[in-house]
Amino acid sequence: MLVIEQLHYATTSRYNFPQTTPGEPELPERLIELSHNSMRNARGTNFLPYGTQSAEPFTERPQEDEALSLNSEALSALLTPLKPIRDETPITAIDVSSIRIGETETGVLCAVRGVIVQNEKHRYRYVRIGPFPFHITEENKKEIFILPGQATPSGFGAVHSLLLEAQSHLCNVVERWIQMSTAHSAMGNVILWDGSLTAGTASSPANVVAQILGTARKNSNSVLSFAKGTSLRFLGRRITDLVPNYESPCLFEVDDLPLQTSKTLRQLGKVYVAKLADRGYPFRVDIDRALAPESRIMAVQRLLGNELIFQGYPESLRLAHIFSTFTANDVMGIQRFVTEEYGLRIATRHSIRKTLFGPFGTGAED
Repeated sequence: MLVIEQLHYATTSRYNFPQTTPGEPELPERLIELSHNSMRNARGTNFLPYGTQSAEPFTERPQEDEALSLNSEALSALLTPLKPIRDETPITAIDVSSIRIGETETGVLCAVRGVIVQNEKHRYRYVRIGPFPFHITEENKKEIFILPGQATPSGFGAVHSLLLEAQSHLCNVVERWIQMSTAHSAMGNVILWDGSLTAGTASSPANVVAQILGTARKNSNSVLSFAKGTSLRFLGRRITDLVPNYESPCLFEVDDLPLQTSKTLRQLGKVYVAKLADRGYPFRVDIDRALAPESRIMAVQRLLGNELIFQGYPESLRLAHIFSTFTANDVMGIQRFVTEEYGLRIATRHSIRKTLFGPFGTGAED
């Protein structure tokens, strides 16, 4: 609580943040049109809203890490001590989330929201983009999967699988647009992403991520991506378990280890383990590989000197996650909006278990 009470957080006017610059990509019109059209197609149908306690957020898939093939003599990674650089470099963080809000007779409803948080001279500003409601059905699923910057999966599964895949694609569309927009508009920032810089999957095309990183570099920005979890291991241990005994702050360069790289994935960032606080957690941090080695180290040192580090994690990125996450009140507000705006009729869930088993009908419905 002390962290939040000591700092000033203010919602930023939609008209002055983020700044729009010539050539900056606009929010894809197809995305907005798809949101409106998908919801209009649900008009007048029965709507079964999920309870605020059971509404499920989008669960991120595990990071697609590269495999490690190591032996006991391979531990030669460089450990770099860090010294904070306090030069008032702005810190900008991006995060996106989505949540399931209900289902209709023909599909499911979800909402997607993105957040940008900027820390300039320890004054935090944020802007929320969305939420965008979507009605995902068998009829519009292909239109979702061919949104800009996305690859079409080889096949489509059942409704539950469809929901997960479609939510993942919609999240990535919004996230990539925000990342590109920030790369265009920010100048001389340290830009923080959530996750890794591993690309080459259907939801993270390598050419799209590379283009965003290239745009960021042209504007003297440095992109750092923090992963809260990783499957990368050395001698059976997670790479984040290799640094607890080292004095912080420091960087452990995992790329110096002999990695057995995947032929299908591209690692667009240099992989490090960052221990930024004595009592904090170590995190996997990917830094834009195209930056010079000294520029990558300097970017982390500027982060240390100009950002509050909470439990070893940047405060701006922590706030971006908090402000993008949907609360119970958010879910109820969106549910009320879609029912009034699109004339959905509230339905109640019929429990087959209760009908068949009475008081013994416990457990989740199929």
